Amino acid sequence: MNIQTEQLDQSIYNFIKQVMPMTQINGNNALAPQMQQDGLTYAKQILDQYFPLSQGSHQDVCSYVIYYKQLLAFFADGSQSGLAQPKQFVALSGHKCEPSSLVLKNNGFHIEIALDRRGEQGRHDLAGINDVQVEAALMTIVNSAQSPCQRTWTSLVTGQADQHCKEFTSKDGTEYCL
Repeated sequence: MNIQTEQLDQSIYNFIKQVMPMTQINGNNALAPQMQQDGLTYAKQILDQYFPLSQGSHQDVCSYVIYYKQLLAFFADGSQSGLAQPKQFVALSGHKCEPSSLVLKNNGFHIEIALDRRGEQGRHDLAGINDVQVEAALMTIVNSAQSPCQRTWTSLVTGQADQHCKEFTSKDGTEYCL
């Protein structure tokens, strides 16, 4: 096994070890409603760790936009920041000026940031983040024979999981299906 593969395996292992306990807090794989706000804070900590901004924190973002194929985060003081690693932004749904979701990728796993200022969580969040979902069946990364529509997504906010195909627009304008 080469060093790059070992680093990828370790990165995925560390991610699973950190994320999965949060998604399995209770027996029915869903967080209690009073814990969902803590779930959103936790999700933003995951974003800060695995998808850091070049300046600032996802905790303080007021809005996200796409500008020339780059994800920009805007803060209350009018400042802005891109991702520390811009290539981590891979796709979106909705309009570039007001996306309804953003897809970030790190070492083979995807995270979707669902934005909805009228949603259950989004109406209380500064940036309008309604949910952050991780591709929970990380083994689909390794198993290329599996259909993309069989991927399992788990909410870092609610702990709930479901299995479905998601379609986005890649930053270059082509279809991006997960």
